Amino acid sequence: MQELIQQLQAKAGLTPEQAAQSIEVIKEYVKGKLPPFIAGTVDTWFANMSDKPGEKKEGFMDKANDFLDDVKDKAEDWKDKAEDWAEDAKEKISDLFNKEKKQA
Repeated sequence: MQELIQQLQAKAGLTPEQAAQSIEVIKEYVKGKLPPFIAGTVDTWFANMSDKPGEKKEGFMDKANDFLDDVKDKAEDWKDKAEDWAEDAKEKISDLFNKEKKQA
């Protein structure tokens, strides 16, 4: 996270406090634009940005790619669930139609 704060200071001329607050605003904005089942990933993503000296940090793009991979996986799960639900609904409607047809 410190690397991102330093970049905001250097490129945008922000104080360390302003840079940290900017990151918090961006994090909350992104969370507000995502469905609740994905928004928690944003907290995890920012929490995992290490500030420990000597610890290898993932770059911003690495973290962004990881985040987007998580979003993609969750979206695919929801797609699969929606397809299953649609198939079940189709079968039930077909059964109802066939019952009505037999009774007529």
